[in-house]
Amino acid sequence: MNLVCFDTETTGLDVQKEHIIQLSLVKIDTADWHVIDTRDWYILPEGEFTIPAEAEAVHHISKPFLLENGVSLRSVYDDLIAFTDGCDFLSYNGNGYDAPILHYNLARLGLTFAFEGRTWYDALLLERIHTAGMVDENGEKVHNNLTAAYTRYYGHPFEGAHNSLDDVMATIEVFKAQVAAHGWQWTQRDEFSFICFDRWLTKKGNYFYLTQGAHKGESIESMMRIDRSYLEWIVDKCKWTDDQTRDIINPFLGRYTSPFKPTAETPVATSPLPASRGKKRPKGTISDADLCLF
Repeated sequence: MNLVCFDTETTGLDVQKEHIIQLSLVKIDTADWHVIDTRDWYILPEGEFTIPAEAEAVHHISKPFLLENGVSLRSVYDDLIAFTDGCDFLSYNGNGYDAPILHYNLARLGLTFAFEGRTWYDALLLERIHTAGMVDENGEKVHNNLTAAYTRYYGHPFEGAHNSLDDVMATIEVFKAQVAAHGWQWTQRDEFSFICFDRWLTKKGNYFYLTQGAHKGESIESMMRIDRSYLEWIVDKCKWTDDQTRDIINPFLGRYTSPFKPTAETPVATSPLPASRGKKRPKGTISDADLCLF
């Protein structure tokens, strides 16, 4: 199996607003873990941008350096698509950060990426399962950043932390150790096989589920029975909610906005789904017309 491990360095932490300034991808053959090919781009954002001092202190990428050495994300887009074609993905916190920020950076340029239909292995999420309940010699909860995870497996930290290409290579080594310790089946966890762009929703099968907050794990359909006002708060008052999420939730609230049209089958009329957080729910009656893919 060919797997693409990827990582980014950015101007900040807001996935919807900040810019990618380094994008690194390494394609490996998991049969023997050899590297097939590599891409490593310093990305020069289009238009005005700044790199805060605290961000530069972490990744050591300056604006003058990018102006001299950077390439536009638009210019490498075709290569990015070709390089990742037919591959599943590996990252360290990519499901929650690197994939969403890639989505928004591409979207600002009018470009898209096929996030669905792939398996997303996130070594950070796997490591959190492995270290649940573990404490260090001082009785403190163990750290799960990439350097800490690498050190746990190999007895020493890796060089070059916060350069995205070095982080990619370290992630591959951590994932190899996870597979060796727990097996491939353990790494293929359904609850992590999604990408959520504004961190509110994920689509699994034919249903959208909340990925954070008091009702994490509930489907939108079940939320109409449990606490409709919570969905209204997400749509109307949460400053982090993006337009795509509003367009997905609004039809459930009876607000038929673009790109949706009223349908004879509305989500409100369906039977409630069981509130079994973290467990698979039986299929309900949401029609494809009621759904919107990211």
